[in-house]
Amino acid sequence: MYEEDRPSLPPLSSPGAIEAASGGGPRTIAICGSKGGVGSSVLTANLGLYLASIGRRVLLVDADPAGHNLHTLVGLAAPARNQPSDTAVPEMKIVAPAGRGWASPRDEGGLGAFFDQPFDYLVVDLGGGGHRQAIDTFLTAPLPLLLTLPEPTALERAYRFLSRAFLHWLKATIADPEARRAILGKARELPASASGVPMPLDLWRALEDEGDPRADLVRDRMEAFHPPVVLNQTRLRADLELGAAIRTAVRRRLGIAIEYLGHVEYDDTVWSCVRSRKLLLVESPGTKASKNIEKIARRLLTFETGKRRGWIRTVPPESHHDLLEVERGATDEEIRRAHKRVKEIYEPGSIAAHGLFAPTALAALSTRLDEAYDVLLDPARRRPYELSIFPPEPTNALAAPARPDSAEPLPTPPEITPDTDFTGALLRDVRESQGLRLEDISQRTKVGQPYLAAIENEDFGALPAAVYVRGFVAEMAKVLKLDAAQVARTYVRRFKRYLEERQRG
Repeated sequence: MYEEDRPSLPPLSSPGAIEAASGGGPRTIAICGSKGGVGSSVLTANLGLYLASIGRRVLLVDADPAGHNLHTLVGLAAPARNQPSDTAVPEMKIVAPAGRGWASPRDEGGLGAFFDQPFDYLVVDLGGGGHRQAIDTFLTAPLPLLLTLPEPTALERAYRFLSRAFLHWLKATIADPEARRAILGKARELPASASGVPMPLDLWRALEDEGDPRADLVRDRMEAFHPPVVLNQTRLRADLELGAAIRTAVRRRLGIAIEYLGHVEYDDTVWSCVRSRKLLLVESPGTKASKNIEKIARRLLTFETGKRRGWIRTVPPESHHDLLEVERGATDEEIRRAHKRVKEIYEPGSIAAHGLFAPTALAALSTRLDEAYDVLLDPARRRPYELSIFPPEPTNALAAPARPDSAEPLPTPPEITPDTDFTGALLRDVRESQGLRLEDISQRTKVGQPYLAAIENEDFGALPAAVYVRGFVAEMAKVLKLDAAQVARTYVRRFKRYLEERQRG
């Protein structure tokens, strides 16, 4: 994973490297199972059949290194390399590439060998993923899909895959070599998760705690990384709600947002079709599993029109609203329902959280959820909290800085650089150089003057919890026309050191 600092993929800011590097050609759908046996070959074959049934020319790519299951499922013998074979469906052919499907688009042994052929889609079966080549193909395809099961072992492997895939993608999308080396260097220093690499959120937090400006770069990539996921073989009613729970747990622990495309219900008909080497959508098009697959195919194709949902964050990260996944204006009943839902997701023994949290981390998270619930249901606590983390509405007062009544010249502004470590005294110097009083700052930010004075005097004992202080300092920085992220990061780091020393003492 760390063997080289240069990107292993083209440094793109969006998926689609295969088509971009090949100058167009068929669209690639890359299906990767979280482990062997989750049904990637069955889904690949039937997704390809659905596309063929709506008039698209489809080439199935049997790129599973464990064998040629895809050929078997469509009723064909072992394949000849790089020679597309006819199937029973005129619009659909199948091939096993000499390069196992995941070579560079310019490599004749890989997928690039088929981009000059008359197909609309390449539907690639990567088998049970986890190896580097499968991850690279998954990331470079414009329409990737991770398939898993509603069981602990499969989900644990899915979470490992997502952590490894993110680090590959992070390395590939950071064009600045110096920034890339620094971030990968930090990743090497951190304790590895079960995937062999740190979880994305752990990497971001390590950089953030050190005040490294590259933390913003990692956070930006985390916000943009949202791979589609499908649950196969759902049986219970609880399984139908599991996808949303997985999405919540992944966002909380990994810091990324998956796009949950839906589920495929367990159906004995699927087993019968596999046994007889026939396709489900041909033999039993009216079953629930068939309709589930068709729905997933339609959702996946909406991505071609730019309708990828991703995650649109409307509340500050790690805030009480973010923990409960509620909006700023959520009603008391919405907060109660949200609290009940997330408590169930993170309770001991939860399938969705398996492989993501240690028992101690789950206990700490449960405490935070209860605190968020208590604060947001208490009007006396909720209002000051929301004022501290949400930016105030623009007012005319912001356009005209207040000037002191004295005719004396203003102090010289202190020198500020991108690496400046902001202290309370420095914030006071900046404020005074702009002719602003604490009263002016308070009026614009709605933060009380006693808190602002405590920030400037670094009277940490008079300040509330760190999440409040971060919000107060960020709002103060905005009024002073400073980099709010840098000010909050460096100041809160000093505040946390105080808290740690007080705890030790």
